[in-house]
Amino acid sequence: MPPKRKSSKSSRKSRHIILILLLIIAAVFLFIEESGRENIPESFFGMFRSGKKPEIAKHETRPAKALPKIAIVIDDLGPSRKLAEDVLNIKSPLTLSILPQQDYSAWIADEGKRRGRDVMIHIPMEASKPLRLGKGGLYTWMTDREIAETIEEDLRSVPYVKGANNHMGSAFTRDERAMNAMLSELKKRRLFFLDSLTSADSAGIRLANTLGLEAFHRDVFLDDSSDPVKIDVQWKRLMKIAKKNGRAIALAHPRKNTLEFLQKALRENKEVKVVPVTELSAD
Repeated sequence: MPPKRKSSKSSRKSRHIILILLLIIAAVFLFIEESGRENIPESFFGMFRSGKKPEIAKHETRPAKALPKIAIVIDDLGPSRKLAEDVLNIKSPLTLSILPQQDYSAWIADEGKRRGRDVMIHIPMEASKPLRLGKGGLYTWMTDREIAETIEEDLRSVPYVKGANNHMGSAFTRDERAMNAMLSELKKRRLFFLDSLTSADSAGIRLANTLGLEAFHRDVFLDDSSDPVKIDVQWKRLMKIAKKNGRAIALAHPRKNTLEFLQKALRENKEVKVVPVTELSAD
């Protein structure tokens, strides 16, 4: 008989515990009703429905801000294979602007295309001073037909061209009739125009916009001087413009000091993204 009394006491104790737990649960739900269900997180009820613990919200990281873009166009390529190779060996997507009808014009365009570089034609245009243009030059005294025929001949000497910019041209780019004839030929061939801005009075961008031709203008002449100190000043100016506008275009030349500067600056660069000119057109 004593064992039975012990079992009875144990049973009563268990019932008391269960009753206390039920009273606690009832008190909790009564509190919820009084406080308002809307004030209780949904995750609280989810614990009772599914038995799962509420998930902790994951911290979302913001995407890194895109770097400003710059395009660096190397002008005056064509007469020298050696200088062109020095440019091509720089591990950066520099845009090649090639003078027409030169000894290595076609070779540089072919090699540039093979290495994935943008190719442009650097068309000689009449300057305000009586400077010699060389082969394939455009003059303000030419008729529209002569301008068209010269451009056709120039383009045959430089394959894979995506756009054109002016070599010199401080007189030609101010002449609206001559510029309209030149830009119309570029539009026919779906080529863009990059105004080198050798004259502040250039009609290039305005006329290109009127024709519906994609056009750009240079922001900086990187090496108007071959002095490395002055090149560095222009580089910093380029960085400033790119950061302000999100993009910028520099013109440079295949000169020893320029290429040495670019090798170092591009290797250390963390401020901007160097792109071909055509990538700027996608913005």
